[in-house]
Amino acid sequence: MWILAQTILTVLAADFVSGLVHWMEDTFWDEDTPVVGAWIVRPNALHHENGAAFLKNSWLQSSWDLLALAALVILAAAAVGLLGWQVWLFAAIGANANQIHKWAHMPAPRVPVAVRWLQRARVLQSFEHHAWHHRLDKNSHYCVLTNVLNPVLDTTRFWRLLEMIFVPLFGTRRQDLRSMLKA
Repeated sequence: MWILAQTILTVLAADFVSGLVHWMEDTFWDEDTPVVGAWIVRPNALHHENGAAFLKNSWLQSSWDLLALAALVILAAAAVGLLGWQVWLFAAIGANANQIHKWAHMPAPRVPVAVRWLQRARVLQSFEHHAWHHRLDKNSHYCVLTNVLNPVLDTTRFWRLLEMIFVPLFGTRRQDLRSMLKA
């Protein structure tokens, strides 16, 4: 039972980190942001305009950066003596976050049968759940791995709270966020 609980918490931690990074992309960065602008924000902006735009990319094209970050997480955990199966699981799921995100955009016949089953079981994020992020202002449903955290984080207005704290400190170029903070 303890291993199952740790597995679930590890998956949810990876999902939360995916959402935090996605929220930062959408809130603070634009195409002119040094380093991440061209590398992360431009493809993200294209994806927000056309949700299927990144489906043509191979796994490596979509995930090389996440694979590099996963390797850094593993190396850091090993360096401080904390490398266990949970870190390996977190890194494996994190390295595949873009692929899981891509499956939530694919037509069902293109999604592997096992993945479709996991989406129906609500273990992996479904098309219907992720579609909420692409509606209107694109300011909800930032987590891309499961259907579990987004309802909790959005209902509690977690992302709006982060914006109330960090937008005044760091600023943002997103006009819709500034108007939301005034509302």
